[in-house]
Amino acid sequence: MLDSCLPESAAYFSDHIRILKCNPYCKNIEYLPERDIYQWTFTANDPRNHPITALFFVKQDLEHLAPESKLLEQYVNSANIVIDKERGGKLIRWSAAEDIPEVNIAESNTFIGTAGAEICLLHHTDHKTSVHYDTSITLDFKVPFPLNMMPEVVLKFLTETVMSQIMQQATESMLCRVQSDICCIDAAIAAEGRSR
Repeated sequence: MLDSCLPESAAYFSDHIRILKCNPYCKNIEYLPERDIYQWTFTANDPRNHPITALFFVKQDLEHLAPESKLLEQYVNSANIVIDKERGGKLIRWSAAEDIPEVNIAESNTFIGTAGAEICLLHHTDHKTSVHYDTSITLDFKVPFPLNMMPEVVLKFLTETVMSQIMQQATESMLCRVQSDICCIDAAIAAEGRSR
């Protein structure tokens, strides 16, 4: 819950570069104006502590959630909260870009993934805003020897554990940054997901 009104909160979360810079694994964000997309560069380590660089190409859209919007109703019902339905809400959507530039990948530890997110901002009658954040990341990468000799179930468990830790750290870092920029109340983190 943010102690700020909907327009102020929407302006804050629409600042794509500011939000992504909160993530400790994000090393660079570049806007590509000719395609109207962003290129994210992330670095992390695989289960054997080898560095991995991941590139994502993402488009950002902002839409108003009208009072009669089914998506608005879905968020309200899932969160079980009371909002000012007359003001509706805002939805910031990050989606995997369809038109991406040619990338010359010279290093074997660099991979192109897909990323998407929905940041739903709901206006409350007390001029506060609740934020609902859902993200999805897919990254196919080669598993180095001798990890590729492990049974698939063990490798899957290791990968999901590492990815879960990365997502948790990134979410906590982002929340701390938001809390320092805007006063927050009742902050709760739920980081979960699947890796491939």
